[in-house]
Amino acid sequence: MRNRIVTHMKRTLLLALFVGIFVIALTACSSDPKPTATPQPTSTPVPVATIEGDASSIVPDDAVIDRKTAMLIGINLHRELWATRPSSNYKFGFQWNEGEFAYERANVEVRVLKNIVDSVRWADNAVKTDGTEPVDFVVPAEPNMDQYYEIDGLFKIIEQAINDGPGSVTLGFDSVFGFPTNVVIEFAPGSEHKNISFFAAELVPIPGPPE
Repeated sequence: MRNRIVTHMKRTLLLALFVGIFVIALTACSSDPKPTATPQPTSTPVPVATIEGDASSIVPDDAVIDRKTAMLIGINLHRELWATRPSSNYKFGFQWNEGEFAYERANVEVRVLKNIVDSVRWADNAVKTDGTEPVDFVVPAEPNMDQYYEIDGLFKIIEQAINDGPGSVTLGFDSVFGFPTNVVIEFAPGSEHKNISFFAAELVPIPGPPE
């Protein structure tokens, strides 16, 4: 009985620690702006990820958790939730906030089959020009697929950016599927690393085998 109480207390303290550290770094995805790349879908429910075993197996009793470590742990927890998705085939709305031209920041729909980006198309409301383009500038007929990622790829670039020592980090995750929805990672002026900023939303699983 005493062991159960101690275990419960450890888990409670761990969750409180995460809330205290993540309040600056993580933002709730329910209030995040969303790119409108597809009609409003009805999400397919997925089981909620749970962490089995004693909380001490995640963080030792004598561990000193810094902000970076806490964020990486949080990212891994959401990656585990993402792993419970019902299919490796899905599509989602996406928007980079970084880019020289408007079309590089325009809303797109990313289609993924077997965890590989299969196609990227402009969203119906994509703003591909803003008047700052050079004379005779021509917007590509289709988005460059090489500039977009599947969800697992987004997790990787977030993790790498945090390991590179950014000055400011804001992360938001979907509460159902666990994928990153709102990410802003900024580095100090003059840094060799590039800022990362994007929105992802309206993920819809594609049932059945690839078409």
